[in-house]
Amino acid sequence: MRKFLILTLSLACAYFFTGYFSNSLLSVDGYAVASWPPSGIALASFLIWGRKSFIGLILGAFCTNLIHLDNTVDILHFNVLLQAICVTLASVLQAWIGRQIIVNVIKAPLDLSSLKHSVQSLIVAGPICCVIAAGVGTSLLALNNVLPTNAIFDNFIAWWIGDSIGVLIFTPLVLAAFNYTQVRHRMLVILPSLLIYILISVSFYGAASVKKEKDIQKQEAKILVVQNAISQKLDGITAHLGLLATFFASSSDVNFKEFKQFTSKQLDYSQEILAFEWIPYIPANKLADFEARDNTATGKPLYIKEKSLDGGWQPAGTRSNYFPVKYVYPLKGNEDVLGFDLASSKVRGAALSKAKELNELALSEPINLVQNTAEDGVLFLYPVFGESSTEDDFQGFVAAIVSLKRLSQTLLFDHNNSISVSFFDTTIPGKKQAIYIADTDNSQTLFKEYQLLISKRMWQVELYEPIVRTSWLMYWLAQIVGMLFVWLLITFLISVTGTNIQIREQVAKQTHTLRKEKQKADEASHIKGQFLANMSHEVRTPINGIKGLHYLALQQNDWQQARSYIEQADGALGVLLRVLNDVLDFSKMEAGKLDLMQESINVASLADEMLNLLQFEADIKSIKLSLDFDKISNLVINTDPIRLKQVLLNLLNNAVKFTGEGEITLKIWQSKKMTYFSINDTGIGISSEAQKQLFKPFAQADSSTSRQYGGTGLGLSICKKLVELMGGAIDLVSYEGKGSTFTFSLPLISPLPKAEQIQQQHNEIDVSTLSFTGCKLLLVEDNPLNQHVANAILKTKGCIADIANDGFEAIEKLAENSYDIVLMDIQMPKMDGLKATKVIRRDLELIDLPIIGLSANAHDDDVKKALACGMNGYITKPIDANTLFKTLWHHLSGK
Repeated sequence: MRKFLILTLSLACAYFFTGYFSNSLLSVDGYAVASWPPSGIALASFLIWGRKSFIGLILGAFCTNLIHLDNTVDILHFNVLLQAICVTLASVLQAWIGRQIIVNVIKAPLDLSSLKHSVQSLIVAGPICCVIAAGVGTSLLALNNVLPTNAIFDNFIAWWIGDSIGVLIFTPLVLAAFNYTQVRHRMLVILPSLLIYILISVSFYGAASVKKEKDIQKQEAKILVVQNAISQKLDGITAHLGLLATFFASSSDVNFKEFKQFTSKQLDYSQEILAFEWIPYIPANKLADFEARDNTATGKPLYIKEKSLDGGWQPAGTRSNYFPVKYVYPLKGNEDVLGFDLASSKVRGAALSKAKELNELALSEPINLVQNTAEDGVLFLYPVFGESSTEDDFQGFVAAIVSLKRLSQTLLFDHNNSISVSFFDTTIPGKKQAIYIADTDNSQTLFKEYQLLISKRMWQVELYEPIVRTSWLMYWLAQIVGMLFVWLLITFLISVTGTNIQIREQVAKQTHTLRKEKQKADEASHIKGQFLANMSHEVRTPINGIKGLHYLALQQNDWQQARSYIEQADGALGVLLRVLNDVLDFSKMEAGKLDLMQESINVASLADEMLNLLQFEADIKSIKLSLDFDKISNLVINTDPIRLKQVLLNLLNNAVKFTGEGEITLKIWQSKKMTYFSINDTGIGISSEAQKQLFKPFAQADSSTSRQYGGTGLGLSICKKLVELMGGAIDLVSYEGKGSTFTFSLPLISPLPKAEQIQQQHNEIDVSTLSFTGCKLLLVEDNPLNQHVANAILKTKGCIADIANDGFEAIEKLAENSYDIVLMDIQMPKMDGLKATKVIRRDLELIDLPIIGLSANAHDDDVKKALACGMNGYITKPIDANTLFKTLWHHLSGK
């Protein structure tokens, strides 16, 4: 639980802080950044810790979504809370789907040792899966009117690219931090990548800050220009009124023509002024006289009037003073205002009183213009006094009817005339009266509002301009290029690190393998050393016996005693041949050149033969030799008879050799598919440790075994290989000091090829009755001793042989003489037996002449070569006399 809490808190903090700093450093004019590390952290977390990452990532993502709120309390609003939750779930779900696709669909998890798998997985989990959060987030921002319509696509693309690059960069970095076991491998990938990433981020932040600062300065300069233009316009209006007031104060009686000439020039400079007015001060006692005179503006008497409650005109009411409009220019369109008593209007009257009282410019509150009731304006009033500027010298007011709409339209704020201005009167606290409200829509935004004090009245000026998104394209593209460079660097470093790790692992594996092989070689060398020592012992022992017995035989005058020594020497020679045959069989099996053939074998006969062969040795040691087999079953199996006998003899010989007393039992039985042979003894047994290497070549239970019992250590290894070649298996159950049971099985359906009867069997021939008197035989042999031995053996049956020392002499003799049969040695100087046989068959055309090969090479390949070149038979040295006589009889019996 404690580990889970630590993991949850760590993931939440990692997600939040990387998101916070990325948003602070890399976000420009929107809600997306060019690289969003939390997306990569989320995917890596799911790949490393699986479902345990959910809570931490959800907490981190939710807190990160609060970054964009102006106030934290805004989260209490349902729409804001719903948006934060949806974006959070979309971000986490995006990472989980990426993990599922990588692990379960692609089935190529991010293996940092494989560049191909890493890039493949990142491409799927990055650009493809990152569409989820970008689509959900952008849609919610658009639905909540946070994003304008024209910015939706750009924001989606920016969000998608940011998440994708975040996955490409930070997923392998996090995996490197936790997957590499060695710190230096982590540092090799993480340090350079983070250093360049931070450098690019800081550089972008610096460039973005400079650009923002320049934009702010441009904005402030634009605002200053606007403020100065408005101030200049208002100052111009004030100046015009001041000049007009001076003009009236310095003239005794200004007529309309003079008024027109003076004001027409001023109107040319100030288009925001709708009209100028002259408003004389008329006491009540002079009202009749004023109305009786003709107005020079119209040439008619002036009718002093005021607005009635229904909006029409009516005669001015009784009051102490009147302030009627005597002159107005331009007159056209303003005729109705002539004679209008401004004192009858509360708003206008208040402005008149203030201007007279302060003897300075005064402005009215926003008023509905008499000339154009659909438009509001402001009345600028300036008092006119005579030379003394006293109450008695007060003459009236000059007024300017100002349209703030025209003022806004005539301001040339920039080259595109794109700025709009709204004016509000805020003189009365808590009361905001609209003077003019600019026509704005969603395409314009308020970029500046300020207070403007003009003649004791406070105006609020609001400046609007079209929403123009600052062009960050080049900056943003540069940032993306930089982040892609970081990804390429990470990919390169991961590739190099993975290659190094693979090389090191391969080197370590090869080193381990070489050490094991060296150990095996050393063990094999040691075993072979023991084997050679055993072989030396096994070879020298019979040779020593043969040599000694031959010596004793030569010393005897008594032929019977000498014969006894020679027979004993012949037995020692048989032991020596068995040793050599073991080595020969093993070499054949190692080379894969031991050919086995299946023949039908009567199991009962086989069992009797095996027991008869060992009965003499068993009797010497007083060991009971028994057979457990139902002979009535007449059991027959198909396999290689020679190799089966070899296995049985080897196992039975071992049983006799290692059993001091007790019983040896040969048990044979059959199942539906297999035939089983079991040899059980009550001998010394084999330890469990020794059993592990018992069937290995050159191995015995221990070194003392060969010293005490003899043997090469190849017997059981040969048995195992032979049984396996015949399609079976061999097994051992043994207890030290209690005896052993060797069991092997052979299939009823043998996998061996069927034997071809190449040569006739001669086992039934009685050699003692054979005679080769009169037979002409050619013996081709290069060794004088072998010549003598073979010739002497042949003489025992009345056969006198001609001798050739090599193949050339043999060809010469055969060309000059006629022979019944040829005994041809295979290996000879000048021309060997194989070449000589080919010449005899091909050149001398002696096709029917029997040629029997003689050689110490006992491999099957040697036999096949001899038969292939034209020989009729093959006898292996040392020559067995009975075998030689039977072979001669077979080839000469037909003649």
